[in-house]
Amino acid sequence: MSCPDCFKGSVHSHAGEAKGKTETLYGKNCYVASPPSTSTSTSVIIYLTDAFGLNLINTKILADRFAAETGCKVLVPDVIPGGGGPVSLMGYTETLQTHVPLCDVFGQLRRISAAFAVAYYSVPFSLRILTWAAPQRAYPKNILPFARAVRADLPPDAKLGVVGFCWGGYGSTRLCTEPAVKGGSERLIDVQFCGHPYNLKTPDMVVDAVREFKVPFSMAIGDKDRFLSKGKVDKIEAALKQRVGSGKGDDDYNWEVEVYKGCKHGFVVRANVSNEVETAAAEDARAQAVAWLNKYL
Repeated sequence: MSCPDCFKGSVHSHAGEAKGKTETLYGKNCYVASPPSTSTSTSVIIYLTDAFGLNLINTKILADRFAAETGCKVLVPDVIPGGGGPVSLMGYTETLQTHVPLCDVFGQLRRISAAFAVAYYSVPFSLRILTWAAPQRAYPKNILPFARAVRADLPPDAKLGVVGFCWGGYGSTRLCTEPAVKGGSERLIDVQFCGHPYNLKTPDMVVDAVREFKVPFSMAIGDKDRFLSKGKVDKIEAALKQRVGSGKGDDDYNWEVEVYKGCKHGFVVRANVSNEVETAAAEDARAQAVAWLNKYL
């Protein structure tokens, strides 16, 4: 999680306030986004966050939009051990990476101050995310038990979807390979979407996610993503086509991988508001997620 793009982007407070509420569910602090009162759906979507966890308003606003546009309740659990990273890192990182003329004394002082702040906040946080709070370590203790508890409480006709971003993309992908109960034969997850996932073992991890229980799998990724390069994405698509087919329903396998030009890691959640390409791509990726969720929930 040392990639600078993990700590960059915009805080989308301009998009409004969070409309959901915070409550404790299945032992985890959760942000709960409720669907419109006119919705009759009993299905639920679990939202696994990026490294900022529940600290970032963008996550809550996006969860609200998913709830409004799918008619499903959205649960955003706090499953990152030790909690999400400080949102202030985005501002410090942006200041540090902004070019300033050498003659601009105050600008250089701001960059030096930002460098100290980035080191102070990002180094311990990165070490935590790379070690005991890594997604693969949090998965069996925090993510899988939570998802199974949610599934167990759903009525018989309800479905369970999952979306994951960055840190949460590992968990959303792994959940596709799990039965609803340990040792069971029915799948846990009915549909999955991930945006710029982190730490996937490619291409096998994605192929397994599609093949194990035939979970409809959708991914949005930028062509400039440092974690999942265009070359790796090409290998994922090639492996999927070879091992499960076109993704258009052949033998009930459904998958899609959409690559967004000019976009870096994190664009779906933290698109830079001054970057028109990222902003438009983030909206397109959200629409991709909503269409996929609505198709299979």
